[in-house]
Amino acid sequence: MSFNLDVWKLLAGLGIFLFGMLLIEESVRALSGRAFRRIIRQYTDGRLKSIGSGALVTALLQSSSAVSLMVLAFVGAGVMNMQNAVGVIMGSNIGTTLTAWIIATIGFKIKIESLALPFIRLGTRKWGPRKWGQIFEFESLLICSRSR
Repeated sequence: MSFNLDVWKLLAGLGIFLFGMLLIEESVRALSGRAFRRIIRQYTDGRLKSIGSGALVTALLQSSSAVSLMVLAFVGAGVMNMQNAVGVIMGSNIGTTLTAWIIATIGFKIKIESLALPFIRLGTRKWGPRKWGQIFEFESLLICSRSR
């Protein structure tokens, strides 16, 4: 088995990832008003609430990586504190496990990758705040990168 590491592709991928994290953190910071901060604090206040919120959001998004990246952006933007973020990430991992059990038991026939291109289109539209579009674009590119 041959292993060929292309350092330039690795560095380019890391650069795109870090640039995407910067964009989403700036977007969250620009969009986080009092109501948004209150909602985040309300649903992540306390260990059990934060774990439950992480599990629920992971079940909806079907991606613990996306939840973890959003939580990191929330912490970086000052919307969420680190203690609650750890709970949400723990809940995210629990939600991934529960989702896998549900899918193994019931079955799931929808490919989430089919939603990525419409979300990229939503992100490039000129309606609404531009920062929402950047969040849609980042999440869609994250889904596309995981589909291969």
